[in-house]
Amino acid sequence: MSVAMTDDRSLAGSSDLPNTGGHIHLMGIAGAGMRGLGVLLQHAGFVVSGCDSAGTTGLADLAERGISVETGHDPTHIRVADLLVRSSAVSIDADEVVAAKKHRVAVMRRARALGALLNNRTLVGVAGTHGKTTITGMAGQAAESAGIDPVVLVGGNMPVWGGFARTGSGPAIVEADEYDRSFLELDPTLAIISSLESEHLDIYGDFEGVYRAFVEFAERSKDEMGLVYCADDEGACSLATSIGSGLSYGFSEDAWCQVKRLGSSSCQFIWPAGSVRVNLRVPGRHNQQNAAAAFTAALILGGDPAAIVRGLEMFTGAGRRLEILGTWGHLTVVDDYAHHPTEVTASLIALRDEFPDAHLHVIFQPHLFTRTRDFAGEFAVALGEADESWVLPVYPAREKPIDGVSEKLIVDLGGPSVAAIDRESADRLSDSQPNSPTVLVFMGAGDVTTLAHGVAKRVAGNAMGE
Repeated sequence: MSVAMTDDRSLAGSSDLPNTGGHIHLMGIAGAGMRGLGVLLQHAGFVVSGCDSAGTTGLADLAERGISVETGHDPTHIRVADLLVRSSAVSIDADEVVAAKKHRVAVMRRARALGALLNNRTLVGVAGTHGKTTITGMAGQAAESAGIDPVVLVGGNMPVWGGFARTGSGPAIVEADEYDRSFLELDPTLAIISSLESEHLDIYGDFEGVYRAFVEFAERSKDEMGLVYCADDEGACSLATSIGSGLSYGFSEDAWCQVKRLGSSSCQFIWPAGSVRVNLRVPGRHNQQNAAAAFTAALILGGDPAAIVRGLEMFTGAGRRLEILGTWGHLTVVDDYAHHPTEVTASLIALRDEFPDAHLHVIFQPHLFTRTRDFAGEFAVALGEADESWVLPVYPAREKPIDGVSEKLIVDLGGPSVAAIDRESADRLSDSQPNSPTVLVFMGAGDVTTLAHGVAKRVAGNAMGE
């Protein structure tokens, strides 16, 4: 039960891309997906440059590789480019895009460029409304440990690889983003579906729209057993029934790879050919599910179970996924990307397991007005898992404000432990050291991470007497 690997194929090979050696410019290169793509394009033999309105700070992974990045956008950036690749955050009306079309420089969305680069390889596409970043990172590290030498593209920073991508000669393992139907540009050999819930309703309209897109993605898989799905997720199971094939993983007794929970970070995987114990470095029931998905994928790619487990046990997490920034005295500061009610609940339950005697305090930043509107009640319930929760103003990202939609929608539906807070007040929450064990988690997909790191830096300085 393994798929043939296309190690001898060129990483590039699509007519959609310039000839090897051509110059590709990436607009929005500071984004997680774009940074990794830039690394893979360079490895494939292209000259890569980029620009981003967010500036060039924190892009050491690109600078070390000699990828030139400019702050801001300017039509002159495309003068020497053979192809302009734009992220989903870049409008088709942006000056550089307009200039590229004027000068007959090809323009391509990130998703299409990724597909053009990798669709000719054995490709594992990790999709799902939750968990795909962690599964991709776990599967990549498991495959590396098993000697498979994968190409990996992940939506979170992976310290073990010094960035958002790993270059290699083996099959590709990539995070397949459902936003804006981007994952439909991929033709996976193996499709992983971690979960299927309502999400990105600004794009899909309703759950049925989300479901249809995931079915189309799964149907693109090229192998007889080309679907791996979570047996504990209703949406993923429904999709598998529609497809009519696949291998399942999870806590369900019917799962092909069954998870037996032994502790907050330890579990056993049982599949028809054997069983193994796994001692993870990341806590939580959801991460045991994620590890089972990665284990199953690595088995299908031909990895030895013991070697796969070694890789999973070395996985320390992706950036902003329950990332512990430090502990000083009684205070632990955590940065987490959870931005959907299901993710918020899973992260808080995991922190309860990991820190059973601590007070759990959350600073949550809602991401998008539409998501806040659609899930306000669910967010209020999820935040109730904490002892105290404070809700920041909505991070708009790509959206304009919607009348009547603000953080107060969540607060008004929450209990007495849920309150609104502004950024300045949130920044001061850690000014005094608590008298008992306390976990302060900054949560959301927006710029709340900068607040988390600022607080952590200040707490660390106070602890050192600065």
